[in-house]
Amino acid sequence: MHNTICIREVFYFMISLQIKVTKQIMNALLASECFDAFLLEEAAVATFNTFHIDGHIVEDFYTADERSEHPCEFSLWRDIRPFCFQLIKGKKTPVSFKVVLHAPDALVEKIAADPECGVAANLIRALALNIRYDNGHVACVTGCAYSTFLIDKSAEKLWDAYVRRMFSGLNIDYE
Repeated sequence: MHNTICIREVFYFMISLQIKVTKQIMNALLASECFDAFLLEEAAVATFNTFHIDGHIVEDFYTADERSEHPCEFSLWRDIRPFCFQLIKGKKTPVSFKVVLHAPDALVEKIAADPECGVAANLIRALALNIRYDNGHVACVTGCAYSTFLIDKSAEKLWDAYVRRMFSGLNIDYE
């Protein structure tokens, strides 16, 4: 007989930023190290085929020692970025693409430690950034997943503010 504990994720989407110049976000995402510390949940690129990348680590691939070096559930964007770059680069733009990134643990802890945040880091399952390209436009949608239902929205507001500052610092224009 097995006992199963089910932790429900409660996921909230906060803001949608429309990127004014596609090349700005593409360069930051694919041709620089700006997002390399983020974790990849999933990516999908549609060119002549549709390529899906599941960012979940396959534990059986690693030895126990190697696994201890990669304690995260997801791959680092740094490790997957070259593959996505190869799929997207070329003379023709992709039909579409989607990248779902999660903030690294250190950033989640930093946001939770902010005096304006009323949510403990252990209750934040993910701070997500969904980047979608379709019909020549890029939209970025933030999200926050909790391990339980919370009324406090301070972590979401701080995450939104962080993403806006990050984009401004990278000279990514949005509306």
